[in-house]
Amino acid sequence: MKRIASSSTSDSKLPKTYAGLMAQHLLRPIRDQIEAENAAEMIDRLAGHVLNEEQSDYLDLLSDLYAKWEDAQLPVRRASGPELLRLVLAEHGVGAASLAQLLGIDVSLVYRVLRGERQLTAAQIRRIAAQYALDPGALLS
Repeated sequence: MKRIASSSTSDSKLPKTYAGLMAQHLLRPIRDQIEAENAAEMIDRLAGHVLNEEQSDYLDLLSDLYAKWEDAQLPVRRASGPELLRLVLAEHGVGAASLAQLLGIDVSLVYRVLRGERQLTAAQIRRIAAQYALDPGALLS
């Protein structure tokens, strides 16, 4: 597929109809980098303008197709239980001593949990999940 020519189209030159927009850039799944660049170009042309309903519908669908392609390019790795716990503690500015107090265990055990050397008990997972509004299953390694 070839790249569409870049243009600095003003609001008045944007097609006003869905069919007109489809004539410029057909809505279809994005399969490669060039198609993604073409979609991004069209999104950029439409973004920031006052759009009519047909233009808005077209932009919504094109944006969804682009987001789906982008998500497929950047696979998300699920953090392990200890990684997630370290991230949550850092986000909340909480140290190992505070976590040890919450769990009622020695701080040395907390460090072992954070390094992945020791597993949390079900009761400890429930306490952490309740304290930080987490899905308890996310803390399982």
